[in-house]
Amino acid sequence: MTKKSNKDKVGNFPTLNHKNDNNEAYGLYIHIPFCPYKCHYCDFLTFSHADKKIDTYMSYLFREVKMYENQGIRLDSIFIGGGTPSYIDSRYIVELMKLIRKIFIVDSDSEISIEMNPNTLTVEKIRDYVNAGINRFSLGVQTFDDKTLKILGRSHTKDIVMEDIKLLRENGAKNISIDMMLANPGQDMKILEKDLENILQVDINHISYYTLILEDRTLFKHWLDKGTIKLFDDDLERDMFHRVVKKLEENGFNRYEISNFAKTGMESKHNKKYWKQTPYLAIGLGASASYEDVRTKNFSKFAEYFEAIDNGKLPIEIIENLSMEDREKEFIIMNMRLKNGFYIDDINKRFGIDFLVKYQDIVEKHKSYGTVAITDGRFRFTDYGLDVTNSFYIDII
Repeated sequence: MTKKSNKDKVGNFPTLNHKNDNNEAYGLYIHIPFCPYKCHYCDFLTFSHADKKIDTYMSYLFREVKMYENQGIRLDSIFIGGGTPSYIDSRYIVELMKLIRKIFIVDSDSEISIEMNPNTLTVEKIRDYVNAGINRFSLGVQTFDDKTLKILGRSHTKDIVMEDIKLLRENGAKNISIDMMLANPGQDMKILEKDLENILQVDINHISYYTLILEDRTLFKHWLDKGTIKLFDDDLERDMFHRVVKKLEENGFNRYEISNFAKTGMESKHNKKYWKQTPYLAIGLGASASYEDVRTKNFSKFAEYFEAIDNGKLPIEIIENLSMEDREKEFIIMNMRLKNGFYIDDINKRFGIDFLVKYQDIVEKHKSYGTVAITDGRFRFTDYGLDVTNSFYIDII
């Protein structure tokens, strides 16, 4: 997406003011970058064997939160991600939630999520999370196959996952989501079928099912370059995902986004903010925010993050001022991730356009391909279109 302005350093950032006339609620993402180990596929901003930094980092994170004081910002979703937030002592999470409620106006029906990995949970941690008001628990499972877990570099087993979900339910976690992956090295249709069987045996409300992407600076990419592992055949990968969709939908999990499935009423409120282009703030190392016509990203190095806060500044490294055209294209691309797409009236009112006129050639082209459709005033991908989204996105960009 073309940016209409240069990226500026934090010193040029305008005075922070998130008050808005319609009192729109924001989401809040908080980054906890610590992990017990680095998975073989992971390219996220995470640090293993860095326990000595945890206490210092959290003290600076709290100071960043306090910079939003007295602004009257209302939140209706909070997502504590990482990294592995459940790896650090739960007292930090308890203190964090107390501080957030002091600094922000948190709606009573807010969705408050925390990411967790198996092998990092205890009864005490779960109870602390629940008592702190966390009401959505996202567990990184990836697969139930022990052999594949080792290939992925995960330290847990199927039995540990089953025990952790049981502990979560027994100690007050009412909304549980799991992350799964397919097209993993060593995986085949038989292993996938077993994963689906195990999913249906556990008591969960939501599933994010992602296809493995080999990123630079990961062990998997290194092994691919050496020929140690191979990429999945595209047709087999597509067949596997079709099997996932069919099996989950047959068992009460509605596909509401390209890779996300939920029981009725259990869709992720916070993630929908990303897809529907509604405002969210971000706190912590490398965290990204988006509001109005601005997108920001915090410093990704501890020293720079700490220095900015010591100087009384928000630790923002990059600011992107987006044009209306940028936002419009982003709205189309992100909303099309949702199975139901977007209402044509919504985009017309928001951006002052006639969508079907401005994008007539693209719409007609992809309707002829059978990849998009207009249903009840919504513009969306067809089931076939959800498999081949890239050609539409390229045309939009």
